[in-house]
Amino acid sequence: MSLSDDFAFTQGSLGDYADCARRFELRFIKRLRYPALEVQDALQFETRTRQGARFHKMVQQHLLGVPAEALAESLADDEELARWWANYRARGLTDLPAQRLSEITLQTHLAGRRLVAKYDLLALAPGGAAVIVDWKTGARVPSQSSLRGRMQTIVYRYVLAQAGAHLYADERIPPERIRMDYVYVASDGERLSFAYSAAQMRQDEALLAEMIAAIDQADQFALTNELRRCRFCSYRSLCDRGGAGRLEDFDIDEYEDEEEETFALDFDQIAEIEF
Repeated sequence: MSLSDDFAFTQGSLGDYADCARRFELRFIKRLRYPALEVQDALQFETRTRQGARFHKMVQQHLLGVPAEALAESLADDEELARWWANYRARGLTDLPAQRLSEITLQTHLAGRRLVAKYDLLALAPGGAAVIVDWKTGARVPSQSSLRGRMQTIVYRYVLAQAGAHLYADERIPPERIRMDYVYVASDGERLSFAYSAAQMRQDEALLAEMIAAIDQADQFALTNELRRCRFCSYRSLCDRGGAGRLEDFDIDEYEDEEEETFALDFDQIAEIEF
């Protein structure tokens, strides 16, 4: 069994492969349903993911023109979400170009496959900055070094550089004008930013192409040797890798990004660079 011809890679699927090739096989090739809970505290986990989805929906509505004050009126039932919203309003849109596009999906081709990125926000100034903004609602802020190596950082900047010309006065966006901002609204709106460059783009392209080619050529998908990656894997029961981890140790931001990718991508509506 192998990937279908129309399979599109995303930061989530490539991140799964980087963490554990077996997980990638079970999820994207064998297409097995999740047999286990990600965390022990199932009800709290469900509440937390609903909050994250609600916040992202509110931001999208605000960027489409709904007044922030009107949206805030609906938060009387959720003090934590109200705090996130206050942090977003105070610092979430600081120092961004005026042209702002919410929930935009772009794709390009690499190594004979589609590579897709779904953005929370693109803020553009044709001839100037092109800023990717990703809202994070997790309680913990990762280190700068771990975020720099995250597949989301790699894929999102690369796809914008390759496929964003039609958003940028029909000019290919120079990598040096691209920046990616992670905004942690649960941590007072803290922002971690990552610039880009032509050299970094070439390095990312080589890495992504190598990963995609390895997946396409693989006939076996090995289990990870890093058992810590199994604590929150919903397939761990199939691999006899122990019980669920605790919610407080779980990276809710990565989970929410993957779920949004899985269920919200409409490939007929995705813009693509012309070759």
